[in-house]
Amino acid sequence: MEKQQGKSTQGEARKQSAVNAANRWAIYIDVEGTSKLYTKDADQFHAGFGKLLGAVYAIGDQVYPEPPARLFAHQVGGDGIVIVSDFEEDSPERFVSIAVILLEVLLVNGLVGKAGISTGTFYDIQGCVPSLREVPNANDAAYSMGAGLLTTLKVMGTALVNSHHFAEVPPRGSRLAVEPALLMKIAPGAVISDFGGPVVVDRIHTKTATIEHIIKTAGLDLPTSSELKKKLIAYVSSTGPLADTEWGRNTLSLNGCSPDGATAS
Repeated sequence: MEKQQGKSTQGEARKQSAVNAANRWAIYIDVEGTSKLYTKDADQFHAGFGKLLGAVYAIGDQVYPEPPARLFAHQVGGDGIVIVSDFEEDSPERFVSIAVILLEVLLVNGLVGKAGISTGTFYDIQGCVPSLREVPNANDAAYSMGAGLLTTLKVMGTALVNSHHFAEVPPRGSRLAVEPALLMKIAPGAVISDFGGPVVVDRIHTKTATIEHIIKTAGLDLPTSSELKKKLIAYVSSTGPLADTEWGRNTLSLNGCSPDGATAS
């Protein structure tokens, strides 16, 4: 009987692990205006995006290096990145804090981004393409095509799909949008706008204990909210006619940089 109970316990643990794996949170961040910026000043883009990648690495390596808090991050396309948790988490404070910091890093380095947060599955998909199983590998997730090369995405899942969705849905603008179900508990210090669709977090004025902990532990250097506000206003102003569009107005108002800015909840 004791052995049967042990097997049952192990089976329940595996089931719970599968449930947790199916509900990993994901932050998807996409740099805004890449097509125009890259043709104008590729070096500026690489410098800013490089700072973003460096901040992601510092957070994962210095702040959350071990299970169950470890992170998995992957560059997606030329100007996107997805950061995924190891397991499901009850509190929204960690993923909100990480996303806020990373968007601030972009802003400080002359870029702005939009971000979405959701949950789902995430796993290695390299064995999911039967037609490539017999092709000679030149490197990990890369295949020789004569003297050329085919590179493939190593990972995929609904966590990536869903977080990308919330990065793209209205309202337009450089903003952080979160799946509403994930913010049933509001992280202390978070400033939000609730439209009945995605919940938008004011990344300029949101200040949590976790943000302070991450910045200090990762050795990041970020300015005050008032300085970040000035930088965002200046960036939007520098876009010319775009500043007076829905994108420009939302970028300011949803981040508390205009009279109809977000309010705390």
